[in-house]
Amino acid sequence: MTPPKDQNPVPKQNPVPAAPVAHLLALAPLDVWLRMLVGTRIHPRYWIRLFGIGFTSLVGTLWSLPERIIFAICWKLFKKNPEQLDHPPGVLVIVGYYRSGTTHAHNLIACDPEAVTPRWYQALLGQGCWLSWAVTRFLLVPFLGASRPQDGVGFGPMWPAEDDFALAGWGACSTLPGRLILPSRWSKWSKWNTLETCTDAERARWRRTLAGFAWKVTRRHPQKMLVLKTPSHGAHISELVEIFGDHARFLHVSRDPNKVIESNMRMHDDLASHLLQQPLDPSTLRDRIVTEYRDIEHATIAQSQSLDEGRIAFITHEALIADPLGQLATAYQTLGLEHSAAHQNAITQYLHDLGAYQRPLHTAIDLGTPTPTESETIAQLRALHPSKPTPERVDLPPAPYPARTFRPLLGLSSAIIAAVAWGLLWIGVIWIIKQINPDIKPRLDQLVWIGGSAVGLAAVHFAGAGSKRLGYIAAGLTLLVFVSISFPITVINWNFAAESTTSDFLYHNSKGALHGILAPSSIAFAVLGMLTAWRHASSTGPRAPGT
Repeated sequence: MTPPKDQNPVPKQNPVPAAPVAHLLALAPLDVWLRMLVGTRIHPRYWIRLFGIGFTSLVGTLWSLPERIIFAICWKLFKKNPEQLDHPPGVLVIVGYYRSGTTHAHNLIACDPEAVTPRWYQALLGQGCWLSWAVTRFLLVPFLGASRPQDGVGFGPMWPAEDDFALAGWGACSTLPGRLILPSRWSKWSKWNTLETCTDAERARWRRTLAGFAWKVTRRHPQKMLVLKTPSHGAHISELVEIFGDHARFLHVSRDPNKVIESNMRMHDDLASHLLQQPLDPSTLRDRIVTEYRDIEHATIAQSQSLDEGRIAFITHEALIADPLGQLATAYQTLGLEHSAAHQNAITQYLHDLGAYQRPLHTAIDLGTPTPTESETIAQLRALHPSKPTPERVDLPPAPYPARTFRPLLGLSSAIIAAVAWGLLWIGVIWIIKQINPDIKPRLDQLVWIGGSAVGLAAVHFAGAGSKRLGYIAAGLTLLVFVSISFPITVINWNFAAESTTSDFLYHNSKGALHGILAPSSIAFAVLGMLTAWRHASSTGPRAPGT
């Protein structure tokens, strides 16, 4: 019997327990996760991973709760239409199916000093990103690598992000649960691609969530153009016009369909560590990708017909790679936007910092078997976006700013100074608290996380660039301060041998200090502090666009 469409056709589970992972939806509140998981059986192999996600989700729940309450009240009481957002500076939405080159376009446009776009610290905790933006950005540093696992593109809390992650983690109104969590429920969550089968209530929830998130993103820069990017937005053009009105403009990025399909297969393989179920077999996955790709692109063309001239521009990924400045200038002109000299300089600097982008070497994977209709679908996709001659590669102008000089000794000395200053400050805080209330005996191990960030940032800032060696040194300094500080903290709080001889004084307090160091919570914060220091000081890639 043929399995139902929503069933995972892989018959046998891998017996090896799935390891915990820094899941891209890990901070989504518990109620959102319950909505995603209800009615779904999770195999015991994934329970450890699920437990880890549950813990981080609990953190996200508690962290975002005050903002959720305040925002819900204010949005309902003071917003006449919570499903719309009037943003006069304009809204530019980048559309195009996954792996079409939309991320590269997003990063280039994010260089515009007159644009504001969601950052990963906002998208991963959309419900709590406003009141806690600095802390959330800080919390994510140890868990987010310097590059995306699927393609090696720059990544981190301050890098431009897809608003789709906020839609998933806020209102569970995204395709991501079927894509990144529960492949057996792909069809259930695919309704958010086009919204055609969504109920009126679901459409309203989707509009409310996106409008609310966009409002949060623009509050710090209300005078700047908002830039959004999500692959499925190509099928949401009509809905986005309903939300943003005449302020909405669109930039569509296309790429050779064969490359898009192959790249999507590799992306799903690279992101399999996020799943809570066995991955789909390659042929089933390929069929779903092709179908989804076709439906979204057809919807893009159909819905764009109702747009006035100058509301949508089309570019190809290949052309954008060959001539980024020229292609964006043309697109901006089509859309009636100003492609300023400051934007061009920022793009030029970013691309020079990026250097010769080397995609990671791919291992051989099963790309699945094309269906009999795939060639017909590819022909349809090529007809939707007739190929144009790729322009000759244009050399970039010289970088407007001199290249950063790596000064390791200055970075090292700065890291040492930051470590000493942080250690003294830590002791000072403990001493002050003790003077105020002698009954309180704090260790404040949480400060090692903050201190690790200070050491790492000082190292990379004054060195001009990061390196793995500098990262290891920053992590080592963080650990050294953590261990060294434990003895004076023990003396200030407890002094286990206040009436003893010097020898006994050292022995007993050293023993107490060691006990404090080895406490599970102390170890956890020490690890987070060291990871944070290492992440900052070892950063060798370009700065996030627009920062």
